Amino acid sequence: MRIVILTYESFFSNLMTERLLNEFSGQIVGIVRSDCLIHGKSLPNGLLYLLKRTGLRFVGRKALELFQSRATTMIFRLIGRQPKVNSLRTMRQLYHVPVIGSKNVNSPQTLEQIKQWQPDLVISVYLNQLIKRDLINLSSKGTLNIHPALLPHNRGLFPYFWVIADGEKETGVTIHWVDEKFDTGQILLQEKITVVPEDTIISLSHKSVTVGADMLVKAVNLVEAGNPPKISQDHSQASYHSWPGSADQQRFRQQGGRYGTIFELWKVM
Repeated sequence: MRIVILTYESFFSNLMTERLLNEFSGQIVGIVRSDCLIHGKSLPNGLLYLLKRTGLRFVGRKALELFQSRATTMIFRLIGRQPKVNSLRTMRQLYHVPVIGSKNVNSPQTLEQIKQWQPDLVISVYLNQLIKRDLINLSSKGTLNIHPALLPHNRGLFPYFWVIADGEKETGVTIHWVDEKFDTGQILLQEKITVVPEDTIISLSHKSVTVGADMLVKAVNLVEAGNPPKISQDHSQASYHSWPGSADQQRFRQQGGRYGTIFELWKVM
């Protein structure tokens, strides 16, 4: 089975991507990396958009996370230490798999490249763009997405934040078939994760990708075996979130919410 991965590069998405490459090395025929922070916006405009929507505190935390992830990779390379997870650039060399960048995964140029790879299955790993019908139709067995929440609950962006802000005791990971909306497709696999008072956004992220990596391997095997599950979501139970505003962040702090420290991220990397 020929597999194409669509992803937005970060430490946590790379962990799952590399797990797929390890398990299905000869079957991953291409990777498409999203080259935009916010679809349709340049990086400066994307940051300005987030600043207006979420405020300086949130944008600062996200920028620090992105900077530290990339800076840590560079430092490890300089001191000769092997990171737990490689960059997409290194994966391309190690696994001999083509990696292309795209600001719009639905563009004719990107669709043509994916079509040339002739995928049986497309897997979206924390992609930050909407996948449209023409792209969904390129794979003979369908398109899967991994979402770090118990769908239909907490559809949309940054579910770890909302789990903590809402004081929830349980979250999870869902692998679902992609349709033309965010996080609404039929469910293939779902697993629960317990939320403890000590959890931060970083610790929940790490829990989710550790569980999610195993689930992705299982999902590919189920698709390859034939007749994989397709369980409809109960849309009446759905909740959807976008970027958190100032009131949401205040509620997050009132719940004792923490993003996690630099040292916590360094430890998992």
